[in-house]
Amino acid sequence: RLAEYARAARSAGWEAVECPLLSTEPRRFDRSELRSERFDWICLTSASALPWIEEACVALASLRGTRCAVVGGRTAERVASLGFALALAPAVDAAELASALRAAVRGTAKVLWPRGSLSDELASSLRSAGFEVEDPIAYSTRAMTASEPLPPGSAVFFASPSAVRAWHDRARYERGGESGRRLAITIGRTTFDAVLQETPARFFDTISLPQPTPEAFGIVLAHLDL
Repeated sequence: RLAEYARAARSAGWEAVECPLLSTEPRRFDRSELRSERFDWICLTSASALPWIEEACVALASLRGTRCAVVGGRTAERVASLGFALALAPAVDAAELASALRAAVRGTAKVLWPRGSLSDELASSLRSAGFEVEDPIAYSTRAMTASEPLPPGSAVFFASPSAVRAWHDRARYERGGESGRRLAITIGRTTFDAVLQETPARFFDTISLPQPTPEAFGIVLAHLDL
């Protein structure tokens, strides 16, 4: 949704410099990657996993009636259109989803989380709480080959922890990646935490959106005075 966030920035009076750092490649559903056919919950933290879950439902009809917990309102709408039962309100990020699921479930539960190749935070959090998690890779995420230096700017918006890591890797070698005089804006708490962990690419401040939407992004930018 890069274009939507760029439009929101321009509407708030900012110049938007689009700088995609990652590419995603969907993976086909493979029945051999799952140990089970039935789950108590399906968790979706990215719309990039939707093609995989659609294929999975064709192969395993038992998944159709499974309760879902998702990140983001748009993903929630698409999941509902597939006939899934949304048992929890859409979460802001994976950390909030994990907290909501732990609060909603008494005891343990079996969770299916189709994920990106660079993500493991949700599975780690749920397993530490006693959940049984199967987390097949639904899409691969790769850092894009740099064709030009990182652009200058007053603020940098990060939409995933993977993007933070990709920025950090490039910033180590490029003067354009010097971040000390920039503000970091993150789409949610998980990405916020990733920025704080990347100490070699420090920003003078880091803030997180109240909701992971272009509308919230525009509102935050409209109230910033750097």
